[in-house]
Amino acid sequence: MRYRGIVYFVFSIVLLFGSSCGSDTETQPEPKSEWKGNTSAFTEDFEFRGAAADSLLYEKSQEIPFSGSLERKQANGDRSKEHYSKGVKHGLQVNHSLSGARSEATFVDGVLHGDVVTYDRQGRERTRMHYVRGTLARLLPPFETNGNNTE
Repeated sequence: MRYRGIVYFVFSIVLLFGSSCGSDTETQPEPKSEWKGNTSAFTEDFEFRGAAADSLLYEKSQEIPFSGSLERKQANGDRSKEHYSKGVKHGLQVNHSLSGARSEATFVDGVLHGDVVTYDRQGRERTRMHYVRGTLARLLPPFETNGNNTE
């Protein structure tokens, strides 16, 4: 019986020290999947790492590239909503100017792929360009919201 008590005591001490001791490595804060702020806050929280053509977006406190959505407000009032996957733009990116005009572009793995569309402040489509894996494939005539060609 005495042997069992000693084993229990030693086990309790090991468990207590094991659960209360921290590791020698610093733990990183949990990465964000959504971020909203202005341009200066973006500069404080994020950075691009790597060669210019192959740079990836990182939260400064993280070792893995950023994945998630960003909403930024520029000093001039323009706003952008961007989506990233593993540090590169991926999905629909939307820019709104203070005047009311907007542009939309789709990226796949950091490369333009699909239509890039600009709209005037009344919401009318002004330009449409189609990209295939980063290369401009064709200029398309603008369409009204009901799908009719305006030209």
